[in-house]
Parts: sequence; structure tokens; C-alpha cells
Amino acid sequence: MKKFRIHIWALFLLILSAPFIQAQSQAKSDDYYLELKKGWDHLQRVFELINRHYVDEIRPYPLLKSGIEGMLDKLDPYTVFIESNGEDRLRMITTGRYGGVGMEIGLRNKNVTVIAPIENSPAAKSGIQAGDIIEKIDGQDISGWPLDKVSSKLRGKVGTKVRLLIKRPCIGHRFEVELTRAEIVLEDVGYTGFVAPGVGYVSLKGFTEKAPHELQQAILSLKQSGQLNGLILDLRGNPGGLLESAVKVVNLFVPKNTLVVYTKGAREKEYRFYTQGDPILPETPLVVLVNGGSASASEIVAGALQDLDRAVIVGLPTFGKGLVQKVFNIDKSQDVKLKITTAKYYIPSGRCIQKKDYGKDGVIVLDSVSSDPNDHTFFTLNKRKVHDRGGIEPDVEVRNDSLATVAIDLIRKNMLFDFAVQFHQKHPQWADSSFTITPEIFNAFQNFLKEKDFHFTLEGEREIKKIKKLVEKRGYDSGIIDLIDQLQKKLQANKQIEFERHQDQIKELLRLELAEKYYGNKWRHKLALEKDKQVKKASEILIDQKNYRQILASQ
Repeated sequence: MKKFRIHIWALFLLILSAPFIQAQSQAKSDDYYLELKKGWDHLQRVFELINRHYVDEIRPYPLLKSGIEGMLDKLDPYTVFIESNGEDRLRMITTGRYGGVGMEIGLRNKNVTVIAPIENSPAAKSGIQAGDIIEKIDGQDISGWPLDKVSSKLRGKVGTKVRLLIKRPCIGHRFEVELTRAEIVLEDVGYTGFVAPGVGYVSLKGFTEKAPHELQQAILSLKQSGQLNGLILDLRGNPGGLLESAVKVVNLFVPKNTLVVYTKGAREKEYRFYTQGDPILPETPLVVLVNGGSASASEIVAGALQDLDRAVIVGLPTFGKGLVQKVFNIDKSQDVKLKITTAKYYIPSGRCIQKKDYGKDGVIVLDSVSSDPNDHTFFTLNKRKVHDRGGIEPDVEVRNDSLATVAIDLIRKNMLFDFAVQFHQKHPQWADSSFTITPEIFNAFQNFLKEKDFHFTLEGEREIKKIKKLVEKRGYDSGIIDLIDQLQKKLQANKQIEFERHQDQIKELLRLELAEKYYGNKWRHKLALEKDKQVKKASEILIDQKNYRQILASQ
């Protein structure tokens, strides 16, 4: 009887969908209608047969939900099914505010570990430090919990309380702390300061509704602090946010009534977004830093300023996320929604910044993308050639130094983080304001690595191990194994040489990690800029006004 009720329910679902199919058929071709009917018929028949013959009892909602998610997976990555907790995250991204205790957490050695408490948050005021391990929340053991579950447990209504059992590894004891949740405001602007005489720098980390005002205040503070002859706007690693905020950010640098971006889609009419006010920095030379982590709203800002010849773009090509989403209610009582990509972003030259990374087979998504490279050439205001190959290509490409293998393993295995936490707890004050890594500190770090039995893998080492296993398995000549053993010994001996060869890079990473533990993320950011090749190049361009104008001149 139970299976019969579910079967009737499935048929009822199909009947409800019939008007939709009929309405679609009126606007589409006969082929479209036949495809649609075929799909609905097959879906209903598959569900009916599974429900009637499957080895175990099934729950209909999870099964049908997986069908929804499978269907969406064939589209772009941003068309998604959202249940209640996803809506909370969407609200936090939009406003930059949430109720919580204010700390960044991550997994370190399978423990939920505090990466950094947010300044002036309940966590910071209670004395919680980087490196503290959260073991229980409101009496519940959280071992094995995923981070999103821990985060949702820490968040909540402002004014409510949450109890945490904390373990501080270096001290070796546990303590309980009760925190009162407060409104946590995530800053869009990171570090602000001067990186060269007359050259200001602002890091913009996101595009919530607060971003334009925060950026404006940062620029005004630079103007009040000294002569501002040029500005670096750092959008590296900025994943984007609100379209309206992107338009307002561009408005800080370009005149009123300037087209910034427009959107259009197969079923959406074209919408154009113009600047609404007067700029606060209309003529000051501007460089925008971007990389592969700059996406969405970041690309609108960088692309619009490039198209308008208002800024020189420096760094690496951006991500290529130029799709517009709208959120539709599915079930208001259950707070279930569907976020659908409805249009694409186009910047003033006519370029679309979206890379073609979905629907490549042309079976699900129909698109008329030309293979002719001339069709992808556009022009800025000064008639400079630009392209829409996916993302924004910088005017001046600059790469920062890549990390050595040993440095990557030190980061990946949390050696730098763990040592900095331990050092800070043993030495609450660090007298050296320049944050020099003295021989004593570096020796202590090397001893720490020995205690932790740290080993790193050289490039090619894993492949050699695989070859040895294959040789042993196939029973090849033992002389080959002897040669491989000799090679492995030489590699092991070379590891110390490799560590010493990259000692400067390791010391710099350690310096930044310690600086953050003593004075916070902004101080780390300030020190990191000193050896940032992209920032250095941006400064050189702004200081050399002739070069700046030549880059933006017509070609």
C-alpha cells in the first residue's frame, strides 16, 4: 500500500507538470516539446520502477533531490539548490554581517583549530588564541564534525550564549569559556597604507553592501595622511559579491553616468548599470592588481576600469566568472530556494568575462561560440585591443615567486603555524619591531621540525617509489633496484641542501606567521607587501607617469 501511495504521488506530480509542458510547447518548436515529453516520461517511469523493484525501501525526497542536483550539475557551477543553511551563508555574503563569536577556524591534524580570532570579537575578548583546539560545543564532542557544521553551531542569534571546551596544546590543559554571540562585521577592506612615497595601497577582500563605503573611507584616510600621487587597488584573491557594490566601487574613479556593466541572457532583457555620483578620485593614476582568484565583481571592476582606460591592470589573468544569478523560492515554509544563472555580464567594450567552462559538449547548453579569434577582439575607449578569452587579461603580466617544495610542505603540514603558536605562547612579547628571524629563532624552528619528525617530498620522489614497486613486482634484474636505492639515498642527502637553498624563503614565511600571531593579519599583510613583486611593479608604473600614460595610450 505504501508503494502504491508513492506511485500515485509520482503520477500526480507528472499531472501537475502537464500545464508547464503545454505552456512550453506553445513557445517552442515541436522538437523541443517532444524532447521535453520524452524526458518527463522517462523520469516518471524510472522512479516508478525503482519504487516497485528496488532491493530496499527508499525515501522519495532524498532520491528526487539527488535527481534535481544531478540535473543542475549538467549546467553551470552557480545554478544550485539551496536549503535553509545555504540561505544563511548567502545573507552573510551579501551583508558581511552575522551573529557569532568571531573567529576563523580550520582543520589542523584533524582537530578543529582556531586560525585567528577576529579583532574585538567575543572570542578575542575572552582570550581565545590562534592554535587553540575546540573540543566541545555546548557539551557536545565535535571530533569528526565537518567545518561547516562547527561553524553553524558557533553562529546564532545575537545575545545568545555558547559554551566551548578549549584545549591549549602548548600549556597542556583544558578550560571552558562561555561566549555571548555578537554581530560580527566582516571587513571588505583589508590593509591600507603607503607602499612607496606618494603611492597608496588598499586591499579589497570582498564586495558586500559595505564595500564601496569602506573603500571610500580608506582612500580619504590616505589623502589625509599624505600626498596621494597614485593608488594601487588590490583585488587579488577577491571572489566577488554584489553587482551594485562593483558599480559603486568603479564610481569612485570615473564620472557620473558612465556605463560600467550590462547583463543579458537568452530569457532576460538587457539591463545597463551606470555610475550615479561624482568620483572622489577622478584623475589620480590607478593600478589594479588581479590574479586567478579575482572573480565576478572583481572582474567587473578591473574590466570596466581597463575598458575605460582609467587604470592599468597588473598581475595574472582573472578567474572568468561572468554569470548573473537570481534566487527563486521553491518552498517558503522550508526556506528552500533555487539559485539560477539567468544572464551574463558584459563590460563597456562589449566583452563577456565568463570563461566557457560549462556545457562544453553542446548537448545540454546550446551556444554559438565562434572559433574565429577576430570575433573575440574588442577595443577600449582609447582603441586599445582587448579580448574576451575568459576573465580579464592584465595590461602588464607579473608573477610572484613560486614556493619551493619544502615551503609548500611546511605550510601543508602546519609546521609554520604550529611553531608560531608555540613561540608566541612562550614569548608573549617580541621586542624586535622589524620582525627579524634571528639565528636563535631559526635554530629553535629547526629543532621543532626535528621534534615533529618533519619530512618533505622532493619533486620526482613519489614517481621513483612507484618505479621501484613496479620493478619489484615484475621481478626485474636486482641491479635496477640497486640503482634506484642509490638514487633514493642521493635524494635524501639532497634534502638538507634543498632546505638550506630555500632558507630565505622559509625565514620570510616564518616571519609573516609570527607577525600575525603577535599583531594580527593586517600587520602580516603590511610586511608581505615589502617583497611582493606585483606591488613593486605597480609602484614603479605609478611613479613613472610617462610609462603609465604609454600603457593606456592608443595602440
